[in-house]
Order: sequence, then structure tokens, then C-alpha cells
Amino acid sequence: MIYSALPTPYRWVITTSLVISLTGCLGTQTTQHQEEAVPSWVLSPPKSDAHLYGVGSAPRIDNVALAFIQAEQNGNVQIAQQLRTQISQVNTQDIQVRSGQGAEQISQTSTAYTRIATSAIELEQATNEQRFAGERYVYALQSIDRRRIVAKLTRAINDTDDQIRRQAALLSQSDDQPPVAQDWRIYMSLIPYFAQRKSDQKELSLYSTEHNTAGKADVNIRSIEQQLSNALAFYGFDASQTKQADTLASALSRFGLTPKNDSTFTLSTRTTQQSETQNGRVYVFEEGSLALSGPTGARLASWTVSARGIGKSQESAEKEASINWSNQAIEAMFTWLTQLP
Repeated sequence: MIYSALPTPYRWVITTSLVISLTGCLGTQTTQHQEEAVPSWVLSPPKSDAHLYGVGSAPRIDNVALAFIQAEQNGNVQIAQQLRTQISQVNTQDIQVRSGQGAEQISQTSTAYTRIATSAIELEQATNEQRFAGERYVYALQSIDRRRIVAKLTRAINDTDDQIRRQAALLSQSDDQPPVAQDWRIYMSLIPYFAQRKSDQKELSLYSTEHNTAGKADVNIRSIEQQLSNALAFYGFDASQTKQADTLASALSRFGLTPKNDSTFTLSTRTTQQSETQNGRVYVFEEGSLALSGPTGARLASWTVSARGIGKSQESAEKEASINWSNQAIEAMFTWLTQLP
């Protein structure tokens, strides 16, 4: 029999230290194993010119499938935030009217475009690339294919450009000549095409890596747009003989149209106002018709509109009713003028 040379208390200390040491090593290995188990994309999403990535998380619950749905939605939100950040870095300031007719014309066409209701292109939806379920949270890696979206928007812009060229080919004057009265409907029909183009180009700048050049118009399209700018300044609308002359002129400007006397188009109105007072406030109701006459004096169309104004006095309520009526009437006329053939 061999006896240990160490007293019992020392053997106990050594044994305990060994156990603690082994436990510490095992604990460190376990922690390292858990850290390695978390995918790298959770903390650092992939970067690519072809795709946009977003990582979403959600608390882990008993229904893990439901938790992953929430995580995917949060990943989609992160992608949307990236897009908003990118577009804010692009120079998207509107051109302001500074001085000279050219700047005013640019502002007019820009205003006219914004008044058109454009159709949104159905884009690719975000797809789930990977999932990971941690002890307390679940994670989802979402992606959007930039290339598919860019290709779809580029095709749409090219199709719109073809439509613009076809419409411009119908004009009786060349691009270096002033517009003529007989071409007014062709020019007006160009507005929704350019509005759609601007909308698609703005969308394209979100997804393309070439923000400043994506969807840029060629020389021919830019020339046609300049013709349109000249036409909007040339084709004025005379509302001077109406009792809403000031409010109609203001409404015309809001839609990028030119109010001026003795012009291509003439506006006439027939309206009535009724008022009532309730709880110390005056309500004025204005209704009637706006008629548009063309270059030959023939009536082209008319619209019946009703509006309301509320004020503390009769005068303020009447003024608000007239403003609201004029805005609605010009909007109806603008929609008719710019409808696609």
C-alpha cells in the first residue's frame, strides 16, 4: 500500500482547485461555443451592389413561427430605412423660381407633374434568406434584389419615353419653333407621361447604385420637355371676366398653368352662394359651373363643383368658399386637360 505524502487537507485543496479549474475551462468553452453559434449576419449583414439586406429581430415566444414573421417584418423595415437614407443623400432639391422666364417655366412643369396621379410599379418583395433562433430572440435576414427592380423600372421609363416621342411627333411645329394654338391638346397629353417618368425615375434612384444618372433623359426627351415648358407658358388661361378672377388665377398657378388676360383659353363661371350660422360660426356653400373655351371661342368642356367655407365672419367664410371652389374647379379642368388619349 502506497500512502500519499500530502496531508489530507492539502489533498482536498488540490482536488477542489482542479475541479474549479476544469469547470472554468468547460464554462469558457461553452460560452465560446454559444458565441460561435450566432451567425455573423446577425451583427453584420452582407453588403452587395446586387442586393439590399436587412436584419430583423423579435422576442422568442412559444409560437416560434409567429416570432419569425415579426422578425422578417422588422428586417423589411430596416431595408426601407436604408432606402430612405440613400435618397436623402441624393440631391433632390426642387428647382425654385429665381429670375427669368426659363426658371419660371421649369417651375411650372414641375408643378404640373406633381398634380398628376401616377401609377406605382409593382416591385419585387423582400425575401427571407436565413433565420436563427437564439435563447431569447429570433433573427431573420431579409433581402431585396436590386437588379430586378432596376431592370423593371428602366423598362418602364423606356416605354414612357417611347410614348413621349410618339406624342411629340404629332406636333405641327419643330422643336426650335414656338408652340401654336392648334397643338394645345398634344402638349397637355404630354404632362402625364412626363409626370410618370419623373415618378419612376425617383423610384429608380432609390434602388440603383448610380443615383445621379439613373433614368436620365436623353437629348431628345429633354428637348421635348423644353417644348412643353414653353407651351405651358404660351397657353394662358384668362379668368379675368369671372367673379373668382383672383382665386382662379391662384388655383391655375398651383397646377402649373399660366393665368393671363387675352390668352389661348378663356374661363367663365356661373356660381351661387348660400350661408348659415351655427354656434357663432358662418358656413358658406358655393356651387356652380366652370366652363373652358378654346382658341376659336368654342366651348370645350364644363364642370359642376360645390365647396364650403367656414369663418368667424360672413366675409371670411365667403372668401374661403371661393378659394375652395376655385381649387376644385381647376383640378377638375386640369384632370380633363391632361387625360391620356
